[in-house]
Amino acid sequence: MKKAILITIILISNLLIGQEQKIDKIITSFDDYSSLYREVAYCHLNKSTFIKGEMIGFSGYVLDKDSKVPSESTKNLYCVITDASNKVVKSKLVKVDNGFTNNVFTVDSLFSSGHYTFKAYTNWMRNFDEPNAFVESFRVIDPEEESSIEKTATIQKLDAQFLPEGGFFVNSVKTSVGVIIKNNQGYGVQDVEGKVYDSNDQLLISFQTNAFGIGKFQFTPSLDQTYKVEVNHLGKIYNYEIDDIKPKGISVHVNNSPKLLAVELRTNQSTLRDIKGKSYKLTVHNGKTAKATPVTFKEKSLLKIVNHEELFSGINILTLFDENNKPVLERIFFHYTGINFINPGTPITTTYKDSTRIRIPLSNLAHSSTDKTNISVSILPETTKSYQRQHNIISYTYLQPYLKSYVENAHYYFTNVDAKKKYDLDNLLLTQGWSSYNWDDIFNNNVTDTYAFEDGIVLKANQNKKRQKEYVVYPLEQNNGVKVSLSEDQDSFVVSSLYPIESEMLGIGTMNKKGKVWKPDLGTEFYPSEIPDFENTFKVLQTNQSFSPKGISKSEFSLIDLNKTQKLDEVFIKAKKRQTKIENLKKDIFTKVYAFDDTKRNSNLTFANYVNAYLPDYYARETSGSFEIVPRVARSNVNDPSPLIYLDDQLIVNQNYFYAYNMNIVDYLVVNENGYGEGFLGAGGVIKIYTSLDFVNKNKRGPFRQFEFPLTFAKNKNFYVPKYNVYKGDFFKDYGVIDWIPNCKIDDDGSLNFTVYNPANSPLKFFIEGITNTGDLVSEVVVVNNDVYN
Repeated sequence: MKKAILITIILISNLLIGQEQKIDKIITSFDDYSSLYREVAYCHLNKSTFIKGEMIGFSGYVLDKDSKVPSESTKNLYCVITDASNKVVKSKLVKVDNGFTNNVFTVDSLFSSGHYTFKAYTNWMRNFDEPNAFVESFRVIDPEEESSIEKTATIQKLDAQFLPEGGFFVNSVKTSVGVIIKNNQGYGVQDVEGKVYDSNDQLLISFQTNAFGIGKFQFTPSLDQTYKVEVNHLGKIYNYEIDDIKPKGISVHVNNSPKLLAVELRTNQSTLRDIKGKSYKLTVHNGKTAKATPVTFKEKSLLKIVNHEELFSGINILTLFDENNKPVLERIFFHYTGINFINPGTPITTTYKDSTRIRIPLSNLAHSSTDKTNISVSILPETTKSYQRQHNIISYTYLQPYLKSYVENAHYYFTNVDAKKKYDLDNLLLTQGWSSYNWDDIFNNNVTDTYAFEDGIVLKANQNKKRQKEYVVYPLEQNNGVKVSLSEDQDSFVVSSLYPIESEMLGIGTMNKKGKVWKPDLGTEFYPSEIPDFENTFKVLQTNQSFSPKGISKSEFSLIDLNKTQKLDEVFIKAKKRQTKIENLKKDIFTKVYAFDDTKRNSNLTFANYVNAYLPDYYARETSGSFEIVPRVARSNVNDPSPLIYLDDQLIVNQNYFYAYNMNIVDYLVVNENGYGEGFLGAGGVIKIYTSLDFVNKNKRGPFRQFEFPLTFAKNKNFYVPKYNVYKGDFFKDYGVIDWIPNCKIDDDGSLNFTVYNPANSPLKFFIEGITNTGDLVSEVVVVNNDVYN
């Protein structure tokens, strides 16, 4: 008897150990698969329907997929527009700072009437099958092509799917069935009535779809029956069958209460005989972390109760595994708790000349770091038909990356959330089946870092026949200069994190033993050198065509010559920025600022020439490849030290570098005669030289070679609002643009502040999107009523 008990204990212990090992394998495999950093992209577009000639304004957000906070690592974001044939129409590389970026595309002659897809992604995202990139459809209307289009009736074809909870209809097992009915454009058909009949034409259950074509019913399928579903839409009857019923299997039913989540696993008698006592596992994961619990079937029904505190905030993917760690079924559940929404208060408006100043309080924003927070606002007429986007920033970061199919009107589930919207979202997830995470890939760890995580542009410079030890990489608008020293056995060097802006060229010089700079004999490679391809992981919904333009004419609005305007503005802004910087430096009582002009640049001055002619505190001399600079007036009885010399904020230790140094690309100098802030080393003072390649084209005599970047970052261009000839007509009300603010100003009280020019003197609608540095999200539509302007 004791021996039998001992054997039983050993068998149970071995069983438990084996079960723990199999659970450990699931968790370990998932941890390995999810260990690589992931990010998700979202873009707030100012509209979804554009008239040819307008601008597409967008704010880009790149977030850490796990923590849902802005990514501080990502710098390169590719933004690509493709047509219906997936041909690239326009593309840009934009720089991301603290998770944010913004730019514009012009809807110009490259566009015709039709549907286009906007994609935003990083190179790193290409390593993963999960849909982490941003993909959205928008529509373009060319008035010359669609000036007289009338709405025409289209033949309606319904696609109906009946999806059992967990993935399978199982004989004699009561099952919740998700219904989704779509039209031929892929949109859900609302208020469709359906009835389920058995083989004897006996009515079993009725159902009705909601606003997105989704419904639900429960029934117990039987193998000896065939089931017909009769759908009535607009007086026409459509018939479908439910016939894929498995003789064996397991079904799942999820029921949520205010504090608990009940997960019921159901099976039939014949399946129970096969699985009774076997080691099943129920796991839950959120894309980053997985948990598991053992499950053993003793009866046809098994109930697991989960406290809400044990759930992840956001997505929860429940998977049941059999004794061989094969996934049997999956159910996706969404837990709203822990997602921090920012709620806008009542707008405060004041009239200022012909404009209106708007102040919108936002809860929680006052406690956030405003320099790492971004809020974008699209301002349109209240009756606009041109903003019919499927997603907002919350739905695209918390929901879409975890699903296989594109969600219609996903923003609905995250705007003014209440019990009904939570119920509707759960019905949506019931119809989704398996998540975007493939367990075969997870167990096989089919994730690599084939595609590099990019931070700007990387230069690799290869020496040709002439070998040198010292090189100078000249500064860019967003990069300081770099000095490179090579050892005897090195024949190349690498400079990373370069951020060239559009037409910028890279200047590289080499310095000989005497310290003189010459043009180098180099070959260059740049990474990345082109915008990479990106294939959609799912089919996006086209912008809804439930409305059509009628009587649109280009005479209704006029556009600025954007090329000329942008060029003029760019020069003005750059000049103003330079002047402001110089004026701020002049406020420092310890420094003197010497601004250059073209006269000095064209004088072919060396640094020594310039010092002796323009810097009264110093004297310089250069002979036989050496350079020396000393104070003009002796400060002590011993030899006075030379001043420290910085070139574009890089300390040049070997001052022979400045032998015969040509000043033809210098922007300005800052001289600190007393060397305050540099300690003992600055006893001889400090001279800081700042250069700019803006002057390269004017001064071809520079002692360096210029290299062209095959790929550069897009300029941060301004958004221009069309000028409308008629502000009271239907065209402006339906398609007009009031303004677009990609990075709205936030005051110390955590309120949005902006000024709106509203020539129509009509009600406005504000589409507000954004995120703070701590992951608090805002996505709201705010209407300013007409009485504000009366």
